[in-house]
Amino acid sequence: MNGKDKRLLLAALLLAAVLLCTACGGNGGGSQSGSAAVSEVPVVLNQAEYLLYQNIFYNQTGGQYAGQAFTKQGVFGVIYDAFSEKTRYYVWGYLDNTRCCDWQWEIRIDDPKNLPASGSLVSVKGTFAASEDALDGYWLTDPEITVLSRYTAGGQELDMYTLSDTLERVQMLNVLYKPEVFEGKTFSAYGRVFSASVLQDPYYDGSWQAPFTAKGTVPAIGTTVLLTGTVTNGTLSADTLKTLE
Repeated sequence: MNGKDKRLLLAALLLAAVLLCTACGGNGGGSQSGSAAVSEVPVVLNQAEYLLYQNIFYNQTGGQYAGQAFTKQGVFGVIYDAFSEKTRYYVWGYLDNTRCCDWQWEIRIDDPKNLPASGSLVSVKGTFAASEDALDGYWLTDPEITVLSRYTAGGQELDMYTLSDTLERVQMLNVLYKPEVFEGKTFSAYGRVFSASVLQDPYYDGSWQAPFTAKGTVPAIGTTVLLTGTVTNGTLSADTLKTLE
């Protein structure tokens, strides 16, 4: 990834917080025994995590925490970073019930076997460390992942419905700027109807806009929807369109 591309993705990863201010096994294996199966993405609210996230990435205090052990409870999320050709893993949650402001901690996974599905509720124990390979400069290393509930309703190759607003933004920018990488991939995505053929960020105007096609009638402008389908020539070709409350 060149410097320009990485700055683009880093800016996307941090944009949601900017808008608010103008939140088992070593190296991958997850313990899932006894965890309940759920069909809805869990809602995790944690103001302290959001404030810590802000402090580290906006006040640039990450060095003070390097080497410390952390335990993070949140939603497990997976994105594909086409700029650096890496799959990236996160534990994330929201600031509050508005769900427009979020926090997300990247996890270094060396062995992706037996990982929970994106959208699962997890507890992650790891060591906070600086790295140029981390998208925003820091991640949790040597993770021990305990699955608290297994998400079972997704399964798309780009399951953006299971991502925070910020992480969906990062994944969507990948799709828009590197469409050839994602051609033919199945996807889920949530956002607001901007027009009959354009989806936009669910919370922020001007954050991202993606072309889409859908069968049947498209809801009114401003309606929040969930699309599932296949990426075709950089367009979200939806087989299903569901209105979200």
